[in-house]
Amino acid sequence: MKLRLHRILAFALLSVLFFQACKEEEETKEYMNGSISMDYSMPPYVRPGEKYSFSPSGITAPDGTDVMYYFTAPVTNVKDTLKDGRKTFMYEVPDTLGTFSLYCTAYPVQSSDKYYVSTASVTFVIVSDAFGRGSVSDIIHGLDETVEVLDGRQYYVRNLGGQKWLGSNLAIIDRDSEEKEIFGRSYMSSPAMQYVFGGYYTWNEARKACPSGWHLPTDAEWVQLLKTVGAPAALEPLKDSPSGAGKLMCKARFNKTIMWDYYREVDINDVSISAIPVGYADITGGKYSFKGYSDYAVFWTADEFEGKGVYRYIFKQYDNVFVGTADKDAFAASVRCIR
Repeated sequence: MKLRLHRILAFALLSVLFFQACKEEEETKEYMNGSISMDYSMPPYVRPGEKYSFSPSGITAPDGTDVMYYFTAPVTNVKDTLKDGRKTFMYEVPDTLGTFSLYCTAYPVQSSDKYYVSTASVTFVIVSDAFGRGSVSDIIHGLDETVEVLDGRQYYVRNLGGQKWLGSNLAIIDRDSEEKEIFGRSYMSSPAMQYVFGGYYTWNEARKACPSGWHLPTDAEWVQLLKTVGAPAALEPLKDSPSGAGKLMCKARFNKTIMWDYYREVDINDVSISAIPVGYADITGGKYSFKGYSDYAVFWTADEFEGKGVYRYIFKQYDNVFVGTADKDAFAASVRCIR
């Protein structure tokens, strides 16, 4: 019994000494100077196979020891150290959809016992814009749908109320010689999202966006569509509809995550245009601020009221289809073309 007690006491003493040694070691370490800064051009949303470069800097060690950087890639967890004078890390986007983070770590080469490492990360979303099997999924397509090519891109077309409507948001975007978007915008200014969420247009752009043979619907044509799916027969243009949102919405998923949240007041039963909640954009000084994702679906009409553009919109909590107005060049929304 005494021998066992001595062993227990000896073990406890060793544990205390080990803890104190570790604590002293921790207390002797310091943080390096600065924070990691990365020069890169990767947008928030990217496609598989795209390649981007990252050049880190910003960290120095107080004692002047060399500082090196290494990157840890998501999915594979492969680490790549920038050494032998290499200052740039090249990253190829893997063929795995989802949200991921690329990590960069700075460490002191000769003084790892004196300084903590520093870490920074870049988060991005990998998407696919493949027609019919991309990041936006679970949209139900009827047997009466057709497929047409507009400006080199396929679209589902639906016959609704005697008119043909695009079954997804228009995605025609013009770019200059430097690939800068100059007519229409991709979500979060990420080219990979052009055919995923469609384009965001000012009212003045929307008036010109539909290809030949198609046009931007008037609010009266939106009312006609709403009546086709059960809105009151007395509904008039430029008036909120008390119902119909659920018939315009669809139970789509984005990278396997449901896009419209469930609310008891709204019975999502896609029988028309498969509206998805991609929000809108405010424009200030030429800069786009994207808002309302997962909450709103917003569509321009060809109408104007008191000098502003008129749009129809859905808010996730209500079955109403509302009417709104906005500055013609300071607000961007989705477009559905009809003929």
